[in-house]
Amino acid sequence: MSLRRTFILVFSALLTALAAFAAAFSYYSARNEAWGILDFQLQQIAHVVGDGSSVTPMKSAAASSDEVVALRIIPQDGQPPITNDLSVNFPEPTMPGFSTFSSGDVEWRLYADVRPERTVLIAQRTAERDELAAAAAWNSAWPFLLAIPLSWIVGYWLVGAIMQRLQVIATRVEARAVEDTEPLAVEDAPLEVRPLVTAINSAFDRVKATLEQQRAFLADAAHELRTPVTALSLQISNLKQATGLQERDAAIAELEAGVRRAKQVATQLLGLARSESADGVGVVFPPAKLLDAVKDCLGRFLVAADAKRIDLGLMQSGTCSVRIDPVELAAILDVVVDNALRYTPEGGQVDLAVKTDNLSAIVTVTDDGPGIPDQLRERVFDRFFRVDSSTSDGTGLGLAIARNLVGRYGGTIRLTEAPDGSGLRVALSFPLA
Repeated sequence: MSLRRTFILVFSALLTALAAFAAAFSYYSARNEAWGILDFQLQQIAHVVGDGSSVTPMKSAAASSDEVVALRIIPQDGQPPITNDLSVNFPEPTMPGFSTFSSGDVEWRLYADVRPERTVLIAQRTAERDELAAAAAWNSAWPFLLAIPLSWIVGYWLVGAIMQRLQVIATRVEARAVEDTEPLAVEDAPLEVRPLVTAINSAFDRVKATLEQQRAFLADAAHELRTPVTALSLQISNLKQATGLQERDAAIAELEAGVRRAKQVATQLLGLARSESADGVGVVFPPAKLLDAVKDCLGRFLVAADAKRIDLGLMQSGTCSVRIDPVELAAILDVVVDNALRYTPEGGQVDLAVKTDNLSAIVTVTDDGPGIPDQLRERVFDRFFRVDSSTSDGTGLGLAIARNLVGRYGGTIRLTEAPDGSGLRVALSFPLA
């Protein structure tokens, strides 16, 4: 249901309920007030009727009229009672005040005025009283009933006028081009709608950042893929021109290296795109043992470490759990350990440690390689940035992927100098499960 229709229905129902309540209250109040006035009239008649010497019986036609009252005066000195309507059978008075009685098929409202010298009984048909009271009550209630359909019209017009101000904002948003992400003017919106406009502007900002990120990613990906693709073309050409067996084997080896390089770039580009996406945000994963993940990572890199005669080991093994996708945790650890092995010289050392600090689980990877200068430790998290591209065949995407993945789970990644003054230490911090 639209917001406009909802407002109209709510306002109409509210105004109808209020008008109906006011009409009912006015009706019953006026009815009770009319009854009170008629009772007061009976009391006044009883007080001024006197001894009844001027009262004469009415004719049958006049007595049957609904607009007259029946009167009976009973003297206390033994004189016969005086009445103006012989057709009414008054009850014997028992106590003064108001009561009701029936005479024939007619119900009467009776007032008894008991005095030492006489008793005065005044009666009025209740049907007549009800008719007079209903007329007075209806005259009091009908303006409220008339206000109900008028309130619908007024509510419809008011909601239309209010929603028209929102329609202006909707028209502006609808008229925008796809690439137009400039914020809306908050000052032009009603005060109550400004939080919504602010939220829309925030959404525009996120869309703008995403578009800029995608443009930058596509530009970087095209630039980074141009080199391996060009190299593959040259290597295929060299393979075609190779004549001897030895020359052909060398060309095939170069081609295989080029394919591995292109595959690595494509894989890391896909990993970067996945790490920058919002998939998985808000998903609660079961606790994963961090030490087991680190041990699995060591097992994957033992062969590469042995090939370079690097001492790869676990120096501190704390027991703790974190809530993170096991696949992405493995990807983070692989990036950090692979970089450490890549830049550590032959015969070097790479140490891993797992510990806890307050509410965080920390994994450190320390190597004795060349390290990274202070002024470049933040830049290495930029995509495709490499400290020295001539000494490594990396793509410059690994740390960017690791930072995105760590940040997704509320963690941090820091680069510091190794404790002995040479090499690099990478500290990964995750919230404890």
